[in-house]
Amino acid sequence: MRVRTRPEHPATGAALAVVGGFLDAYTFVAHGGVFANAQTGNVVFVAIHAAEGQWAQAAGYLPIIGAFVLGLVAAEWLAAHRRLPGLDDPTRVVLLAEIAVLVAVAGLPRAVPTLVTTMAVAFVAALQVTTFRLVRDTTYSTTMTTGNLRTLVTAAYEWLSGYDRTQRVVALRLAVIVLAFAGGAGIGAVASAPDALGTRATLLAAAVLAVVLAAIETHTRRTAAAGAAAARGGTNAPRGDIAPADRAPSAAEPGAARPVPAGVGADGD
Repeated sequence: MRVRTRPEHPATGAALAVVGGFLDAYTFVAHGGVFANAQTGNVVFVAIHAAEGQWAQAAGYLPIIGAFVLGLVAAEWLAAHRRLPGLDDPTRVVLLAEIAVLVAVAGLPRAVPTLVTTMAVAFVAALQVTTFRLVRDTTYSTTMTTGNLRTLVTAAYEWLSGYDRTQRVVALRLAVIVLAFAGGAGIGAVASAPDALGTRATLLAAAVLAVVLAAIETHTRRTAAAGAAAARGGTNAPRGDIAPADRAPSAAEPGAARPVPAGVGADGD
């Protein structure tokens, strides 16, 4: 079940990947060398400490994992209740929640334990990774890189080997996402340094999300207006800069990318 059913424009996917990389660097630089987006490392640390009998250290990672799980559950709840008033497109709710949490994190006193901040970032990372899964017809992740790299290399090999030249589109699309994630991590590392914004660096990530929200809202209204005009005059609504829910590229179209199976590129680190 997906909170969003329509694919994103590549620019939207890249912007969200920037935020994903930024937040990982933020928690690592400003909050004790912890990653909040991908939970693989946290699970490994729990297992290592537990195997060594260091139960207190092992338990220290559980709240972060729990916050991530809570974010996943919250996103799925929104998807399951999309017929409630105001939830027909829960993307707005998700982005507003992310922005609100990141602004709140920036305003926390420095005396607040690092664990609180890391849990908050893990929660919004889970919201984002569950909500945004498609860029055009390619499955991807905005907060993790391993799956994106795997899909990129597979698509690039099929394209360059001549096996399937339509995979060029997928390869270039994922290359932009991976580079955006890396760029976001670099910006996050610089902005989160003590002599820069430090713990208040999440304001930059919130600003990027605000731009994404404004772009999606503008497109939604434009699409609705075009649909109303088409209903009145029988004209075809424009596709816009973000592909609508019922119009993903067809594999039969010239130059269309072959759809990537569900889950490819989204399973992360």
